Amino acid sequence: MDPEPMDIDPIDLPGGSNFHDVTALLAKAAGDMKPGDLILADGFSLQDAMGAFEIGEPRFDSGMVSEININPPFNPLSPMLPEEICWLMDRSFVCEMEWHAGYTLSQTVFTVLFVHHLRDIDPDFLARDFAWDGKPSQPLELITVVLRSFIFGLLKCCDLAWRELSKERVHDAEDWQSEKCDVSLLEGVPVNHVFQKLEEASRWLQTSPKAKSSWVKPLLVRIHLRMALLQLMDSNLSHEYAKLPLLVADIRNQIQAIDNSPKPRPEAGSVAHRALDPNVARRLNFYIPLQILQLPPENQAWANLQASLSGMAEISILSNTASVGTWEIVGLLRGWCPPLYRSLPLLRSAIQSAFFDGVLVMNKYPLNHIVNRFFVETLDLTYDSYARAVKQRWTGSDPPPLSNIERNLVTGHVKAMWFNPPRRRRYLIKSLIDWHELYAESSYISSELAPVVSVLAAKCPFPADGRNAKLGLDMVSRAQNVALLYRLTVIREIVFSGFQMSLYTSEEKAFAYWHAAHIIELHLNTLDELEPGISSTSRTHHELKFNSAFLSALQLMSTAMFLVTSQKMTISWERMRLNFLRRYKWAFISEYDDVDVPVVGHPQFPEFMHYCTDVQKDGMDSPAACFELAIHILSSLLSSPTGWAGKWSGDRLQFIRDLIHVCEGLVTLPSTLEEISTFDFKTLVWNPDANPWFPYIQKAT
Repeated sequence: MDPEPMDIDPIDLPGGSNFHDVTALLAKAAGDMKPGDLILADGFSLQDAMGAFEIGEPRFDSGMVSEININPPFNPLSPMLPEEICWLMDRSFVCEMEWHAGYTLSQTVFTVLFVHHLRDIDPDFLARDFAWDGKPSQPLELITVVLRSFIFGLLKCCDLAWRELSKERVHDAEDWQSEKCDVSLLEGVPVNHVFQKLEEASRWLQTSPKAKSSWVKPLLVRIHLRMALLQLMDSNLSHEYAKLPLLVADIRNQIQAIDNSPKPRPEAGSVAHRALDPNVARRLNFYIPLQILQLPPENQAWANLQASLSGMAEISILSNTASVGTWEIVGLLRGWCPPLYRSLPLLRSAIQSAFFDGVLVMNKYPLNHIVNRFFVETLDLTYDSYARAVKQRWTGSDPPPLSNIERNLVTGHVKAMWFNPPRRRRYLIKSLIDWHELYAESSYISSELAPVVSVLAAKCPFPADGRNAKLGLDMVSRAQNVALLYRLTVIREIVFSGFQMSLYTSEEKAFAYWHAAHIIELHLNTLDELEPGISSTSRTHHELKFNSAFLSALQLMSTAMFLVTSQKMTISWERMRLNFLRRYKWAFISEYDDVDVPVVGHPQFPEFMHYCTDVQKDGMDSPAACFELAIHILSSLLSSPTGWAGKWSGDRLQFIRDLIHVCEGLVTLPSTLEEISTFDFKTLVWNPDANPWFPYIQKAT
């Protein structure tokens, strides 16, 4: 039946005027339906229905193309100049790096239309009567040999990266986007086959009489760059880390050559521009409504690629580093002041794979290597010596629970250093109960050991000269402090990560700094208990002394900031207590009730209240003096051994210099309560990009 006419101006209809109004028809057909009812046809879902009309939200309207954005049909065999091919290659690198930055393939790599036309430009499938209408400067092989092999390399690099990213060491839809939209990344094509295609393109450019343009050398550089990137991705995935340094150097040379060569600039109406379609997602199977991505210029892509090469070089060095302490130090430094490549999910996944791939540690050691280094790098004592001494001195009725000590907490702890900040914080919070249980098990073992007697001391297996035995030290019983050290480190990281992630309100900062200072005090006391039994010439001792000085300075800085920020608190104690329970709810989980050993390092709000009251009543130390003393302590570290930092000693000392710079900017803080009352707190600015934990004083403009 004919629908009743509606009083609607056709020009006002979205998408044009070539429509028939069927509103009345649909209204009559749906007359028997109740509100909320749906009629679902096979193969036509609600999502399909939503994609069929314009709703006014740009992300959801990504499938609609206005008339001004309608491009002519793309012909992949349109003649192209070498300069245009160069430009398209450069833009493909931009697309690739943006995918690594966290955007989707449909917004980046898949916007290169040649990705969807590989069969159309396959020389083996061209029609026999195909007539090429290009000029001598536009040979067909530029597309069918050179560009096609390059696109092969691009897709295979994405495939190899996708395989690394899909190992679940980084999180899909959070760190990266896995959706392929049913587009092939050449998953079934061997790497060697793609490499041979690139070599074929390289040979054609160097030997063919058709390749006479001045752009031949720039094309060669880009082909060789793609070949090196393909080898780099393949070597990383196969854990052949020894190959990475040479490949990184080669890639950097190719990038330098591109930077020194003329920049391709196709004309506005060039075929190369039509080969990039930011609206390609409307023709793909995708699940997430997407906005059109404005791709950055090429120089930003080269900078991002250079940064990722630095990350690959670091993986190569770390893969030859047996020290777990070094891995942890690097992870902490990268978390505190992340370099550009720290944000790339591919590198964060690759470095976790290099540390532990599920079978081997650091691609060469069995899992017990972690346990042994855990003891050597904190107690200067091997795990075998510890286990042997425990069995010799054991007095319990049941065998010593050494299997509980061997639980591999350190592996997850180190890998978590390369999680994204929220995931890292959540992992550290969840690991606190595990460290407490390990501390409880270690304490139980220590309580069941017979005292060290002279006969046993003479047989003491550590150290070889029996120095600890002569001093009456019992390093085996002190092993419980190692678990406590890790637990206190984790708590400190959790507290300071709140500043780095801008989680704290102005009213919460005082407690955070106070609690950090309290945790550091416990940490320093634990280090003091361990120091006498460690050889003063060992790297373990150097690491202990470095940490003692570093933590002492950090405690002074935290105390100073508590003294300043505590004067800014204006809400009631009850309101603050409720905020405290919400922020530190991880400290009050029921699992702690199942462990008999008292918890060490949990936040204590009543103690904080009393401390604040004492400051108001008795006065306070000078914040400025605290920062001056911190400068003195930190400066002494610049000439001291850096412990287990190894080849990252320079990075560690640079972080110390950055802290000194922070202290120098904060020495102008008030020294008394009277001065604080007139201090303009608005000049204190917390900016994680400037320093992850402490503010700076903004100068008046």
